[in-house]
Amino acid sequence: MAQETSPVATESSYSVTADFSFVSKYVSRGKQLGRASLHPSLEAATGPFRAGVWNNTPLRNEHDGNLTKEIDLYLGYTPKLADKLSADFGATYYWFPRADRSLDYDSFEVFGGLNWALGSTTPAVYVYRDVVLDVWTVQGSLGYSVPLKQAGTSLDFSFTLGCVSPDRGEQYDYFSVGVNLPVKLSDAVKLNFGLSYTENDLDGGEDPGLWGTAGVTARF
Repeated sequence: MAQETSPVATESSYSVTADFSFVSKYVSRGKQLGRASLHPSLEAATGPFRAGVWNNTPLRNEHDGNLTKEIDLYLGYTPKLADKLSADFGATYYWFPRADRSLDYDSFEVFGGLNWALGSTTPAVYVYRDVVLDVWTVQGSLGYSVPLKQAGTSLDFSFTLGCVSPDRGEQYDYFSVGVNLPVKLSDAVKLNFGLSYTENDLDGGEDPGLWGTAGVTARF
């Protein structure tokens, strides 16, 4: 759930990225998992390797019934395969602590993907396997950036299409479209403002619909 965006290879030998975001809904792989939440994260990267921690903190009472705390730890390796093509392999450990300790559970997922950098267009395809919950997820995405040179920024559009297929239970498809506006404050700090629309075809399920994000990212 922490890994919903394609990583970008870095030229520097070492970097640390801190992100603090607000989301009006916590949406992951086409489903709404929570309401208004905070998403702080911290990632360290060196060459093609990265490691990080990501957190979902709900802003309402934990006993709401539609909310969950979540802490993710992840590792990734992004080797360059060609001039504009890179692979991505990794694993994520998910922990869902609840106020009622009897409801605590965790999970572990491995993934692999391909990322292309075709100028302003960035297609990607990923396969995920949750080895605890026995769930396959296949997700494709397409990004397109429109530069706003006079404003010193860009409009970053995205389209995501995926399928979640558990070994037992209901399979479903989902899609999401979004736009993000980054605002550069310095070489190391930027603000991000985004708006997305998400639907799924779950029987009797509610579509997340429209939701927004706002956050600050610092890279050192």
